[in-house]
Amino acid sequence: MRYGIYVPSFGPYGDPGVLRDLAIAAEASGWHGFFMWDLITPDEYDPPVADPWVVLAAIAQATTTIQLGPMVVPLPRRRPAKLALEASTLQSLSGGRLILGLGAGVGWDYARFGESAKRSELAARLDEGAALLHALLSGEPVDHTGTYYRATDVRFPPAAVPVWTSGFWPRKGPVRAARGADGLFPQIRDEADDFRLPTPDEVRAIRGEFVAAGGRCDGDLAIWSPSEKAAPDARCAVEYEDAGVTWWFQDGSELSPDELHARIAAGPPSS
Repeated sequence: MRYGIYVPSFGPYGDPGVLRDLAIAAEASGWHGFFMWDLITPDEYDPPVADPWVVLAAIAQATTTIQLGPMVVPLPRRRPAKLALEASTLQSLSGGRLILGLGAGVGWDYARFGESAKRSELAARLDEGAALLHALLSGEPVDHTGTYYRATDVRFPPAAVPVWTSGFWPRKGPVRAARGADGLFPQIRDEADDFRLPTPDEVRAIRGEFVAAGGRCDGDLAIWSPSEKAAPDARCAVEYEDAGVTWWFQDGSELSPDELHARIAAGPPSS
């Protein structure tokens, strides 16, 4: 099991210096990853809002071992070619520590800017965009004519970037953007619409759906604890490892930066 810190990019976490310093502290305390939300605006506007890619570049320069990345990039509101160049550049800058999470995103990030937030369209754009992104990162010549994207006689330098997909469970359809994906970051809500941990049995079912949709059978699977929940003890961690979990994220969204810094300083459960 590897352990990561998972933070938003707005409000008290909208200060790039705060985020950089938390990542530095996480690396010093033995955490394995530092991951950021990717939103244009939060649901309830809470400025400032930091651009995760700019912050992650600063973190890449200020650290040497910790893995990092956006969890998750709403691919349907991005241009795959621009995202491929950003990912390959950050992978080079970080010395190979980037993990790129993909998802459909949240409706307000589209509707507030006059774009369609229709779920079926976002899902289709995610699938097609992910396939094009994989092709652009491969280093091979790319010619793509799809419903939403075009690429003609394009060839970028090859970049080995682990790509994860994400989505909500239980699902009514296939796992989106799973074909060729290196990992999965599932989201689950309870009856009150709050995020919760999946059970080990749910993890096994989720991994099965991911693999059936084309994800790597040996791919990563990350889960995350709501802020008020403590990190797992050794016995709990073993149960989730046996179910196929490879990453456990400590959420910081309901904690102040100082409170999160204290949890970071305590080190991951395995330390």
